[in-house]
Amino acid sequence: MKIPGKRLIPFWLGKKLRGAWQKYLSFRYRGTEYYCPYCGYHFRELLPGGTDLPVLTEKQIIGGGYRANLVCPRCFSVDRDRLIYLYLKKKTNLFSAPLKVLHIAPEGCIRALLMSLPNIEYRSGVKYYEGYYYDRKVNLIDVTSMPFESASFDVVLCNHVLEHIEDDQKALEEIHRVLKPGSWAILQVPISLTLQETFYDPSVKTPEEREKVYGQFDHVRIYGQDYPRILERKGFIVKQYSPSEDAKEEELKRYALNPDELLYVAYKK
Repeated sequence: MKIPGKRLIPFWLGKKLRGAWQKYLSFRYRGTEYYCPYCGYHFRELLPGGTDLPVLTEKQIIGGGYRANLVCPRCFSVDRDRLIYLYLKKKTNLFSAPLKVLHIAPEGCIRALLMSLPNIEYRSGVKYYEGYYYDRKVNLIDVTSMPFESASFDVVLCNHVLEHIEDDQKALEEIHRVLKPGSWAILQVPISLTLQETFYDPSVKTPEEREKVYGQFDHVRIYGQDYPRILERKGFIVKQYSPSEDAKEEELKRYALNPDELLYVAYKK
């Protein structure tokens, strides 16, 4: 999507304007009901977000659709970002071990966290800058052909990316290739609760058609309940993490997590 304002506003100015807006929102929505672990702020409510499209409701797509209390007013994290934080904190050694991390299409809140950790050697990449306020420290990379040596990363984070990639099989092969044996990746995608198999229609081409059929103008498929098997066919061992496993109900509410969303963690053998 081309956003004219973002072409006209330079990165440094856009960053300042965004920062000022975030400070205003964090003051306006301050309270005690909700908590964001990325920025450490408390709020009486979070911002709504997402889109209200028929296909998202019809297919019961987790990770899509309009939700109240979705977006942190201070750092703009969303529910899936906070789910990832909970997993990283409770289930991994990412906050203490020396790890080399690749972050594909980096979310600002997660990127800021990882770059603040002295034990992390951090790399990030995105296919294009247009339409996003990525600074030039984020490399341009194609996830279907990454410029990294095989077995070079301990962790790969690739969240809500694969549904945008025409050749998602090649992307998964590349992610598997750059991971070290025994290492892992978090590979979140929007998933339909009603589709047993992933839906892809090659005749759907235009942004308007994709929005109607897939729920977003730049999506190229809807993943179904076969998503873990798709990962397994590329050599991953797949584990699903539910935050209810080791988080109390009040913690889930404070983080404003989607109770229906599972985290997909893919391990390289």
